[in-house]
Amino acid sequence: MIRLNAGSGETLLDEGTMSTTEQSKLGHLYRLLTGAALLLLIFAYFSPIWWVSLKAPQYPDTAFPQGIRIHFHMDGVFNGCQLIESAEKQEDEVLNCKHEMDAINHFVGMYPIAAGGPVERAYSPFLFSLLGVMLVAFMIPGRRTRQIVFSAGCVGIAAWMTVAMHTSDGVKLLSPNYLSDVVGTMDLEPEDYAGWSGLQSIHESYSEALGRYFRDLKKINPRIDLMMTWANVIYWAILAAMAAFAAGLWLIRPVYWLLALIPAALPVFFVIEYASWLWWFGHSLSEMGAFSIKPFMPTVFGQGKVAQFSTHSYPHYGYGLIAAQGLVMLLAMLLRRKQLKESEDS
Repeated sequence: MIRLNAGSGETLLDEGTMSTTEQSKLGHLYRLLTGAALLLLIFAYFSPIWWVSLKAPQYPDTAFPQGIRIHFHMDGVFNGCQLIESAEKQEDEVLNCKHEMDAINHFVGMYPIAAGGPVERAYSPFLFSLLGVMLVAFMIPGRRTRQIVFSAGCVGIAAWMTVAMHTSDGVKLLSPNYLSDVVGTMDLEPEDYAGWSGLQSIHESYSEALGRYFRDLKKINPRIDLMMTWANVIYWAILAAMAAFAAGLWLIRPVYWLLALIPAALPVFFVIEYASWLWWFGHSLSEMGAFSIKPFMPTVFGQGKVAQFSTHSYPHYGYGLIAAQGLVMLLAMLLRRKQLKESEDS
């Protein structure tokens, strides 16, 4: 029993009551942080995550102050150049720097940017939705309620993904940015992709990218077949992962912490994925390029040099959002762990 003097009166508080109050504060705080992380995750999905630019003597700073620049999003790669108005250069429309970079890279045998991450970009809305459901489930204290919410979210994602990837016109259920990227890169009209499923959009966009400059079908066709196999494997892997998580939440208590740990590790996952694809681009050079260079590892972070071009590769503000989300979730996990420990000790 703890005695507090307040003027002429006295208040008696039981230690268990104080512990319960502290637990309640911790519970509110970790849920508030998890909700903030969820918002950061949502904003990050619609933001540029990384940017890359090329600079060379033929692209002077007066006309190209940021060089030939592109922005990587979770669901596409987009033009990073802006309209320039100066005495040296007059533009009626923004230069398509994504196309310009592809044209530059193909001289050394590098495939177009659209050849990178075709499966990841298509599946990104489902994967991010799953991360969001995981964060929501992490906020729910009761195991039974948590299980119901998580399972319901997974059923919804599974239904959405199945219709989008396997049915006619399913491509329209993918993210607007993804569709815009595919349509813009391939210069398509609405009738050109009418009836496409999500899987067909992967097939068509990947085929176009590999064959745009280098029509070596002996190399292209096996790569397309492999990528489509991978696209189907990812579909079943996501379904299996959701089922395993749903079962694990009920049967294995430590699985609960993965609901927060996996979203928190997203910044690391992105860099690994990004670096892996850069390695592929630098080590899958076509022999049909105008100039022959040795396989190389493009710069992941910082400045590099390829021939007469200087390269710049840095995080954009979207990466800052997912990094902040990761840090917030780590703090939320610590508070949640403290809350549970207080509950056990009381």
